[in-house]
Amino acid sequence: MCGIAGIVDYELPDNTLRQHATVMRDRLLHRGPDSQGIFSSPGVAMAHTRLALIDISGGAQPLVSQDRRYTITYNGEVYNYRDIRNALCDEWRFATASDTEVVLAAYCVWGEKCLNTFNGMFSFFIWDAVKQEGFAARDLLGIKPFVYRYDRKQFMFASEAKAILAVPGVHSCANNEAVLEYLVAPYFSGVEQPMFDGLEYLQPGSFLRVNRSALLQRQWADYDLRDTLITDPDRAMEMSALVSNAVESAMTADVPVGVYLSGGFDSTLLTALARKNSATGMEAFTIRFTGQGHYDYSKSLIVTSDDTPHAIGAAEEIGVRHSIVDVSRDSLTDGLRAIAVANDALPAWEQELAQHYLAQAASAHYKAVLVGDAADETHYGYQFLLDRMTTQSPIGILRRFTIPVLRKGLVDDPLGYFDSKYKALCTNAGHSWDGPVGQYLATTYLIVKRWLPRLLHNGDIHAMSSSLEARVPFGDIYLLDMARRVHPTLGFHNDTEKWFLRKSAKGMMPEASRTRTKSALPKDQGVGPLYQSIARSAIAGAAGFLEHFLDITSLMNLCRARKILSEQERALLFRTISLCYWSEEYGVNLS
Repeated sequence: MCGIAGIVDYELPDNTLRQHATVMRDRLLHRGPDSQGIFSSPGVAMAHTRLALIDISGGAQPLVSQDRRYTITYNGEVYNYRDIRNALCDEWRFATASDTEVVLAAYCVWGEKCLNTFNGMFSFFIWDAVKQEGFAARDLLGIKPFVYRYDRKQFMFASEAKAILAVPGVHSCANNEAVLEYLVAPYFSGVEQPMFDGLEYLQPGSFLRVNRSALLQRQWADYDLRDTLITDPDRAMEMSALVSNAVESAMTADVPVGVYLSGGFDSTLLTALARKNSATGMEAFTIRFTGQGHYDYSKSLIVTSDDTPHAIGAAEEIGVRHSIVDVSRDSLTDGLRAIAVANDALPAWEQELAQHYLAQAASAHYKAVLVGDAADETHYGYQFLLDRMTTQSPIGILRRFTIPVLRKGLVDDPLGYFDSKYKALCTNAGHSWDGPVGQYLATTYLIVKRWLPRLLHNGDIHAMSSSLEARVPFGDIYLLDMARRVHPTLGFHNDTEKWFLRKSAKGMMPEASRTRTKSALPKDQGVGPLYQSIARSAIAGAAGFLEHFLDITSLMNLCRARKILSEQERALLFRTISLCYWSEEYGVNLS
């Protein structure tokens, strides 16, 4: 796991290119505290910050091929790199034991077809000095980030938008459409486009080429749900083997790997399987907020119970060291600002506070942790999808989780506007909302293309803000290939979310966790009065910026003393506070 950055400009002198690359690199030091590197040649400069997990002594970057033609800066882990290396050993003389060199060699020998051989998470940029051309690619789900700026004369890229914004002459202007999506459909936002005007994301499962004349972006893979669907429950044994292999692959490292443990199905399964693959034992980390055991979960939208007793019981049964990460309510004041500074795509979930504190705790002992992200999204894991009203159209999800409080006249029918956009995304991929099965498949495609990449972005950025790698075993390409073919009637058999995956895990994990109902990562559900207090000050300080998007009067009404907030209202204040802090941190102007 690392930070990557670079600039392609055929007119700028070498020293200016290096200066710009250095500025970007220095803004990404949290992603790679172990070592840093700069490469430059006519037309290009590339930077790298390294968090060393594989080939610690020999994997420095940017890495130049022995013939000096190709140079790579790479972020991520390709877990099957040893197999690929063996396939290439007759055509490439390896100088390191790193997966970085395997990725470079695979591209040099196989071209863009190499992407179909990689099992892992990655984003990278390779410069071809002969063609004077750059090639960049991103993994299927978008686990590893890649943001860029292109104006036909100059191309800049980085792991995080904040690195590009640090370059002299790049201005921080809000992308009005992206901010609007954040306020109307926060869980789908920050995926199609960044919050900053002029920046773009390389989309999940896509690559690009950039040269003197053009930039071409193309999709190399998609999460296709239209193949022959699996309807035989006995095939769960195949899934069992794939999950086990995925966890074993994700443990590939020259340093110890920890795990986040909520006590729910996904994290407990990972912990149980990881323990079997850890020669020295491992440690699990569980978050706990003030008063968590006393909340009323009966009306909660997605957090349905207190995780802590379940996590403690699972850790004892599996036999792992266990750390409870206690978060006081007083600390949340600083935490809210910290996550808004870290997440340049704007914090969308209150649970990002949990990710922030878990990463801080785990990074004191580990460089990498396993996380359960992507299990719910690819295995029919959300209970709310059993509500037919939710799956009839994207607007069902929007209404369930958000309350837009927009400035009058900003956009007519904001929910309908984004409902149409998301329908078009799914329709263009061959989906429709005709009938229950079609609705499940279309909604799952939307969740994989929008909700999941946003979730993965948050997981990456909050882990890396503490110099910690978040590894995603449920993003294993072989596991995904089977998951996408499971029929919804198996995924939701007997109205049980993730039924097929749960069946595959029988005997592999504590039974109490295997059968436990889904509950999301915890959040402090007693924090409403604190949000109200912070929001009053934040809104006053950023009113000029906010009033372009939001109804300030309605927001201030929510901040009245003794006003009891609903969960949706509390989330709205959370995002309002985040928007205030974000605009302040990055000096964002209106475009």
